[in-house]
Amino acid sequence: MISFRRTIPVILAVSLLSCGPGKKQPGEGVTLVLYHWMERDRGLWEEGIIKPFEESHPGVHVVLQTSPYALYVSKSLTSIASGSRLADLMFAEDWFGQELIRAKYPRDLMPYVRRDISLKDYYSEAFTEWRGVSGGDDVLYGFPACLGLTVLFYNKDMFDRAGIPYPDTTWTYDDLMRVGKKLTVDNDGDGIPDQWGLSFDVQYTGLETLIYSQGGRMLTPDGKHAVLEEPATLRSLEFVRDIFLTQRIASNTTSFVSSFDSFIGRRAAMILIGSLGSINLENSPIRWDLTFPPKGPGGERRSRRFSMAFMIPENSPHPEEAWQLLLWILTKSPVEHLNRQYEGMMPAYRPFAASPLWLNAPPVHSRNLLVALENGQSFPLFTPGWQEWRDNNLTPELMLMAQGKKSAAECARDADRRINAVLDRLNAH
Repeated sequence: MISFRRTIPVILAVSLLSCGPGKKQPGEGVTLVLYHWMERDRGLWEEGIIKPFEESHPGVHVVLQTSPYALYVSKSLTSIASGSRLADLMFAEDWFGQELIRAKYPRDLMPYVRRDISLKDYYSEAFTEWRGVSGGDDVLYGFPACLGLTVLFYNKDMFDRAGIPYPDTTWTYDDLMRVGKKLTVDNDGDGIPDQWGLSFDVQYTGLETLIYSQGGRMLTPDGKHAVLEEPATLRSLEFVRDIFLTQRIASNTTSFVSSFDSFIGRRAAMILIGSLGSINLENSPIRWDLTFPPKGPGGERRSRRFSMAFMIPENSPHPEEAWQLLLWILTKSPVEHLNRQYEGMMPAYRPFAASPLWLNAPPVHSRNLLVALENGQSFPLFTPGWQEWRDNNLTPELMLMAQGKKSAAECARDADRRINAVLDRLNAH
């Protein structure tokens, strides 16, 4: 799985090519640079998307540039610092998009949207995380092409061997704990389970999904303060601690390394994680499916949403042509290849999400549940500095709690202090 846990390299002074992309030469048409990190799918992009776009837009030539993810991030930061042109259209993940928006790097797309798009054709809830700190409906700095939801993956063979019905949309977190206990097996009696009932994604979307479903929250609505010490959130953290230490249905080591590896390696029967993990199960011998995340004690179900969007940098000299390319990508991409284009995520364009070509594409699973889950049950949780406070300040405290070195209350107290130090610094500027 392409991980969303990447560290931003501190490279802000590397100079780019002196001749910026998109420069129009005498007697030539417009050349656009499309920039992203998915080199493995270059053929799909060039033949399935760029070539037909160029054929229908005479005089516009598109060059696809790709970089390994870390270099993609560092080159983007360098472009911000130096003012050099990097691309005319670029793909961004939501956490990094916040950094680009904060730096005033992308162009506001709302004038184009009002002119050319009917919002009812898109899952526009996902626009929230691309509107910037103000969150107003009058701005949009990235147009989401795809979104993912936090779901519960399960191994059918493990459930069948135990004679347990598959998890469904009625499950609560108590059901998750109860069945996870039954599916945790220590075959050799050495005190270390050979099969875990659950692999729990602490580092990304699983934690937030559990907390918000149980009535808690991590941040205030304006995203400026951490509030893990609030009673509902504290109870949620105690539930997480029980998963690792009291009920012992999940490993407190692999959950902080690569939680999906345990599921792929058939060492865990379930995993609560982002739906993009499905791409790693293509051609897998595992019999699997996914369902909604469990409901909280009040019957509420919440799923942490994440998305990827296209941005047009402010310094692109060809914003109109870049917008036309973006429209083409959004509405005329090969539906049968959307898994590869967007790493197993759900298309934001409703006609694509309703298409049998996407719903029945390999790996086959309950994609219709993703569509149902997005509507009114999903939420984003990104702020500027998200990776810094989430990875570097919250995760270490969670590790100590999961290992029994801190109580839930101590974890909440110390995480609040560390997270708020980051948010206070960012909000002061």
